[in-house]
Order: sequence, then structure tokens, then C-alpha cells
Amino acid sequence: MKTLALDKVLNDTRAIAEIVDALRAGGVVCFPIRGAYRLVADLASEDAVNRLLQSKRRTKNHPALVLVPTLAKAKAVVKGTDWRTTKKLAEKIWPAPLTLVLEPSNDLPPKIKKTLTRSTGKLGVRVPNDALTIAVATQFAGPLLISSANLENKAGASSAAAIRQRFVGKLDLWVDGGDTHAETPSTLVEVSESTWTVLREGAVSTSDIERAMR
Repeated sequence: MKTLALDKVLNDTRAIAEIVDALRAGGVVCFPIRGAYRLVADLASEDAVNRLLQSKRRTKNHPALVLVPTLAKAKAVVKGTDWRTTKKLAEKIWPAPLTLVLEPSNDLPPKIKKTLTRSTGKLGVRVPNDALTIAVATQFAGPLLISSANLENKAGASSAAAIRQRFVGKLDLWVDGGDTHAETPSTLVEVSESTWTVLREGAVSTSDIERAMR
């Protein structure tokens, strides 16, 4: 497992390129996203998705979160990107910790679609707003599957020591930022063609969403 220091990565375009190259090669990468370490893999690679899930010893059906650089890139992940509701929320609020929950696109590889939608039948998508994730997502230019860097039913996604202990040999690259501090989780909004429903209020308030939809 190669390790890069977070403070150096943020100021080094070559380091960003190295992360992106690892992802394009089907690797599993780990770096801090909004106060917690996350595992990241190319959503379009069945092998990469399976490696990510197996590294967590994931056995239960959990909702899946996908990061995209733009709403246009979300079209390959979920349906409804051209709906008025989706476009308004994306245009007015993204990039931000707002996850839009929609039905999966038929463009997704069938096995990946089945694996990631067992829990709810839907996928969450978001355009990130932290510097490192924006840089990686923009240069990768495709959808990225992310998941908290912990084992099934175990905490520890904020601990650098836990990452080293649990994921040595399972990651291709780790961006070490030391112990992290949890941030308010993203707001989850389920979107249909004409309506929206807050499933979990988080960093983006319901009032912010209401203003965006006016």
C-alpha cells in the first residue's frame, strides 16, 4: 500500500494524477472526505467495486453513494438527471453535501447495478465540495463509488491507526491525513419527476432546499 501525505497531495498535481491513475487501473484508494476516511473505486469497474466491498467484509445491503464531477456525468449512474426537480437542486446547491437519491440508470453494468441497489433499489449521487475530492473527481471525469473506510459493523473511519491496521494489503493507495474529525453528514433527498422528499436532514437544511426549489 503506497501512502501519500495529505498536506503534500493538496499542492501537487502529480499526486492527484497518481490517485487518478490508481483508480483507472481498477485500484481501491482511501482518502479523507468530509471528516472521515472513505474507500474510493471506479464505479464502472466490476472488479474494483467488488474489491472495495470485499475489503470492508461487507455482507449486508447498504445504500451506495456515488460521486460525480458534474450533473451531466450523473446521467450514466441514475435516471432523472433531466427532471426539473433534479436540475434545480443540482444547479442551485451543488457542489455541496447534498446527496440526491434516484433510480439507477440502465447504463450501469447489470452486476454492479444489482450489487449496489439491493438495499433500496436506488443510488445516491453527489458533486463533492472539498478540495481533494473535487480535484480527483474532475480529473477522473467519471463516477466514483465511495464507502466509509471501516469494516462491517465497526467504527474507525476517522482513525489513521485503524486504516493502517485494517486495510494494509487491501488498498493500492492511501492519503494519510492523520486522525480526522467528523463533519455533519450530507442531506439525503429522494427525487422524483415532480417532487422531492428529505430522507435525512444534514449539512444542507430543508429551508435551503425549499429556497432552491422556488
